[in-house]
Amino acid sequence: MPQPDIRPRVFAIRESEARPNNPTAKSVRLLTPESTGQARLYAGAYWNQPGSEAAWAFLPDDPDLGTMASGMPHLGDHDEVYVCLSGRTAVEWEGAGTSGSFEFGAGDVVHWPSGFTYHLRNVGDEAVHVVWVVSPAPPWMAPLGEAGS
Repeated sequence: MPQPDIRPRVFAIRESEARPNNPTAKSVRLLTPESTGQARLYAGAYWNQPGSEAAWAFLPDDPDLGTMASGMPHLGDHDEVYVCLSGRTAVEWEGAGTSGSFEFGAGDVVHWPSGFTYHLRNVGDEAVHVVWVVSPAPPWMAPLGEAGS
């Protein structure tokens, strides 16, 4: 395996080929342990089309959950930050014995603390474009579809 290129550098979203998550969403993974040699951050971007839905679980690692928690990807005990560049998303969340909802859109920064699950839905007329950062880097990520599909 080649050694990662460990130095300050630019990762250009526009020059990276996004791959499908599902029929209404695509992602690009930019800062990974493989690309940076670092395990403290994992970062990328996604685009969700109007009406697209997604769900995530940032729950403490539990062998009984495996890699899925209630049918949603379970990344483990991680924090995540979103920087929304376009679009609007409705969120329903639960955890720590409580639940709630909110919306975010272009120009907003969202913190997703560990210990919660999140259900997201694009509620606007345009694609939601988000840059995301997870810390620490999760040991696995759900596979993406093939480039160009």
